[in-house]
Parts: sequence; C-alpha cells; structure tokens
Amino acid sequence: MPYVHRDASAGTFHVYAHCVWAVPRLYRDESDRLEFLRHLGRVTSQTGWICIAYCLMTSHYHLIVRVTDGVLPRAMHSLNLSYALRHNRRHGLRGHVQFQRYGSSRVGDEGDLLERFRYVAKNPVEGGLCSSPADWAWSSYAGTIGIGELTSFVDPAPLFAACARPWSDPRALLRAWVERT
Repeated sequence: MPYVHRDASAGTFHVYAHCVWAVPRLYRDESDRLEFLRHLGRVTSQTGWICIAYCLMTSHYHLIVRVTDGVLPRAMHSLNLSYALRHNRRHGLRGHVQFQRYGSSRVGDEGDLLERFRYVAKNPVEGGLCSSPADWAWSSYAGTIGIGELTSFVDPAPLFAACARPWSDPRALLRAWVERT
C-alpha cells in the first residue's frame, strides 16, 4: 500500500511515535530521554517550529508543535533519525527504532488544542507511571503550569492564549482544566 502524503502545511499538530515491536522501550533510561530532549531542542532551534508541549512515555512520545509550510516532515525526519542513530549506537542495535512513521493530526482550534494538551499531560497518569501529571519529569506540563522549570525550547503561549480569561492566571486555569476528573 502506498504511503499517504502527510499534511505539510502550516498549522498546529499533535505528533506521536512508538518504538518497534521488538524493543519494548523507546527510552531505556534517563540518558535516552535526555538525549531525545537534546535532539528535540536542536530540531526546534534549527527548524523554527514552536514546541508547545511534549511528553516522553516509555514506549512512545507525544509532541504538540506549531509549524510553517513544509517544516513538519523535515523536522520529524531530523528528530527521529538523529535519535535512532544515537540510540542504536548506544545500545548496540541496528535498524528502525520507531514502529512506523510518526503519526500526526492537525489541531483544529483553541478548544481542540486544550483537549490535546490535557490528553498529552495526562498520558503518564493513564499509563500508571505517576499519580499526577505534574509528577512526571519527562513532560513539559509542570513547567507550563509554573510548578517546575520550563524547558528552554518549549513555548506554552498558545495554551495560555487558549485559556486566557480577564483577571485570571492562565497557568492556574490550564492546571484546573488538565487535572479535573
């Protein structure tokens, strides 16, 4: 079956990728996660996309990014290839690290952005890795809501704009939105 051409036009996207079936973990340890974040920071700087949020799980990752025309495929190729080369070299492996090509879906509007962010932030809780989204060290969530250090390449401004209300702290509103039951 031929590949379906990806949406490469400008916009905001929820992006995800899973590890290959033969390797149960995309990130074996903290070093792997830090290496991935270094690559993500480099790609963010080089491509000019806006990284709104990220969450590194055990077997997969999620990104929410805003891109200009043609940037998403190029940036994802650079991110996944550079991480795979380093991962394979470090662990004595060969071949693909991701199960298949990355998945991406366009974020429709501000409400959709907030829903996707909640999904990404709560992914570690749903996966049984922590009890609160803010407890997961491998996510931009804690920094975004102001209870942790914000990763230098993350720009949560689109999230704050989506939940801005007069006389309210957007971080508090965003936290309440994500952590509601």
